[in-house]
Amino acid sequence: MTWNGRWIPIILCAGWLQLGQPPASTAAGPPPDDAVPLALVAGKPITAAMFRAELARSRVQPLPERERQLLDIMVRNEVLYTAAKAAGYDNVPEVVAAVKQLLVDAYLRDNLEPALAKIVATDQETEAYYQAHRAEFGTPAMLRGALIKIAVPAKASAEKKVELRARAERARGEALALAPGVPAFGPVALAYSEDQGSRYRGGDIGWFRAGDNDGGPDKAVLDALFALKTPGEVSPVITAADGYYLVRLSEVRAAASKPFEAVRDGVRYRVTREKKHRAEREFIARLQGRIPVTVNEDALRAMTPAAPGSAAEPPALPAR
Repeated sequence: MTWNGRWIPIILCAGWLQLGQPPASTAAGPPPDDAVPLALVAGKPITAAMFRAELARSRVQPLPERERQLLDIMVRNEVLYTAAKAAGYDNVPEVVAAVKQLLVDAYLRDNLEPALAKIVATDQETEAYYQAHRAEFGTPAMLRGALIKIAVPAKASAEKKVELRARAERARGEALALAPGVPAFGPVALAYSEDQGSRYRGGDIGWFRAGDNDGGPDKAVLDALFALKTPGEVSPVITAADGYYLVRLSEVRAAASKPFEAVRDGVRYRVTREKKHRAEREFIARLQGRIPVTVNEDALRAMTPAAPGSAAEPPALPAR
C-alpha cells in the first residue's frame, strides 16, 4: 500500500505501537530485572519487560539466536521510529488517522466487545420476533403474468395512434377467445406482440411479488397485472409511455410462512444482531453524553455540492 510515497510512517507507527510501551502507573514498579535495559535507542530503553512482551506476542521459540534476532528487529523499529518522528511523520494526516483508528479499535475491543459477546436472544424473544414478523420468514404471494406490447413511435401522429390502439383491441378480442388451457397469450402474442423478450414465450414475463412494481415492465403495466384476480383474466388496453399493452394473469401462488422450528436459528441470529446494534448505539450515546459534540449543519451543507442541473433557490423578495 502506498499513500503518495508516504507508506513508511504507517509501518513505523505500527511497529512502534506493537512494542506496547506501557503507560505510567501509580502501582508499584516492576521487578528490577524487568527494568533492565537490553538496548538504548536515542537514550530510550528497550527493557527486559518490553522484550518479554514482544517475545510472547510474536511466539518466537526462546532460543538465543532467535532472541537476538527479535531484539535486532525491535532496535530497528525504534531507530526507524525515531528517524520518522524527527522528520515529522507523526504529523502526516494519514499516520494520524491510522493511529487514531488503532486507538478506537483498541478501546472498542476492551470496553464494548466483551459486553456484546454476552448478548444473545432468549427463546422468548426469538419466538416473539417470529410471531411479529411471520411474513418475513416464508414465501410471499406471487403471481405470473404475460403481456402483449403494441409499440407506438415517439413521433406517431394521432391517426397512427388510433390505428395502433385498434390493433391492440383486436389482440384483446383474440386473447379473450383463447381456450382455457392455452398458457399465457399463446399464439396471440406471436401474432401481435412487439416485446421481443417475451413474444416467443406466448408473452410470458415470469413471476412477480404481489404489489412490487419496481423493475420489469412499465409501472402502469404491472399495476394492471396486480389488479387482476383470476388466472386467465385479461386486462383492458393499457396506455403506457412507449405503446399499448395487454396483460394476462397466468398463475397465482399464495403466501406461505415457514414453521418456527424451521427458521428458529435464523430468527435468533437476527434478534441477537439487533440487540447488539442497539447496545452499541446506547454505548456511543453514553459517551456522547460525557463528551460534548457540536455539529455545524450549515458548514456541512456547504460541503455538499448541488446536484447537476439543480437550480439555486431565488433570493427572497425585499420586505415592503
